[in-house]
Amino acid sequence: MTDREWWLVAGGLLLLGLLVWRFSLLRKRLRIREHELAAIDAEEHRMFDFLHHLGESIAEERSLAHLYRTIVEGIEEVLNADGAALYLLNDEEFSPGHLSKTCPALITVPKEARLEGEEATRKWLRLGRVPREGEFLDTVLDEVAGCRWARGEQPLPDGIEDYFGVPLSHAGKVFGVLSAVRKNRRFSSNDWDIFRSAAEQSAFGLGNALLHREVQEKRRMDDELRTAQEVQKVLLPDRNPDWPGYRVRGINFAARLISGDYFDFVDLADERHGVVIADVSGKGVAAGLVMASCRSALRAHALVANSPSETLAALNRQVFADVREDMFVSAAYAQLENGTGKITLARAGHDAPLLYRKEEGKVEVVKPGGLALGIDRGPVFERVLKELEIEMNSGDVLLFYTDGVNEAENTKGQEFGKERLRERFAALAVNGAEGVVGGLPAELKDFAGSHPQIDDITLVAIERI
Repeated sequence: MTDREWWLVAGGLLLLGLLVWRFSLLRKRLRIREHELAAIDAEEHRMFDFLHHLGESIAEERSLAHLYRTIVEGIEEVLNADGAALYLLNDEEFSPGHLSKTCPALITVPKEARLEGEEATRKWLRLGRVPREGEFLDTVLDEVAGCRWARGEQPLPDGIEDYFGVPLSHAGKVFGVLSAVRKNRRFSSNDWDIFRSAAEQSAFGLGNALLHREVQEKRRMDDELRTAQEVQKVLLPDRNPDWPGYRVRGINFAARLISGDYFDFVDLADERHGVVIADVSGKGVAAGLVMASCRSALRAHALVANSPSETLAALNRQVFADVREDMFVSAAYAQLENGTGKITLARAGHDAPLLYRKEEGKVEVVKPGGLALGIDRGPVFERVLKELEIEMNSGDVLLFYTDGVNEAENTKGQEFGKERLRERFAALAVNGAEGVVGGLPAELKDFAGSHPQIDDITLVAIERI
């Protein structure tokens, strides 16, 4: 359904409500005396104008603020009330949607605001947010159909003689309270009937408008996330490097639009090259932002550092200062020497890389010590961080991966697991780096079946040629 069709349907249903109301009014006319008809006619005219303006506001897709004002001012005019207010309920707190200029305080005003004068009080009433518990409006929500109070029956805020209040709900969810007051006179029973009818139509129109705007907001956020996804893709290597003596392949599959994993290839001085893989704790936008920051920082530190451990130590100091306490980053960083097969590796709390030795047909676990980035300010991190040098022969393959690989689940809740990963890696590595990066994702997909991907998956394979 298009936006225009949606608004036409909403307007049509609002018109249907008006017809039902008018029919009930005609039935009421048959039961009243002639001298009351003039007052009923005036109320009918005001009610018709109110519903007409409400329908226009919805059909023309006016702002929510305009819709709030239309409802409040319309209620005040229909009932000939001395004030009206609409309060919205969000996260167990009331916030004012709109208050008429003459509406008394229906919520508790803090002492500091009252002491600053009437203008400060009115500003607080229009902008403040207050907890439900213990507030005057909260009692209205205890009444399914709303309530009317008169002075002498229950305590009322100062300056109010009579009060109407109705919870506004849509699709079974209460989202606000609509109120009307009189200062020096009482409402009639007919006023109560009119108020409830107007409130029902207001709840329908406003509830649908709020829902529609939520859908639009979600659509806008999805569009922004897709844009962020495209930006993030630019941060990942757009092609595999061509380094003498090696064949290097990398791939990333995000579990959501934004990935917390990343890998990168860096050209260094003295015929050296850097390969990094990292996994930010958590998922989504926050993890993606940290990932982008880590990528830029590592590139900068790698160009001036003399070794992988020195690079990770500098990166850790920056990450510790920038990320929240509940976040960390695991990483592995290796430096390759052109044509020699010599690789120096440091690991910051990341899953240990796997090394396939072609001559033996076996897989080794490469496990230098190290702590994840962002957990310690520096001294402990640098003390436990170790480097490891390995020599790769022709046909050997070194695999870096993130935990989205071994923790991938199938429909039975079983994990792919590290043992299965080693077995499948050994089988695929006979076809080199391309065989691993091309074949392992297919293995994971077959294993998971219809179970959704729950974590980002990143693979980097280095083959000695």
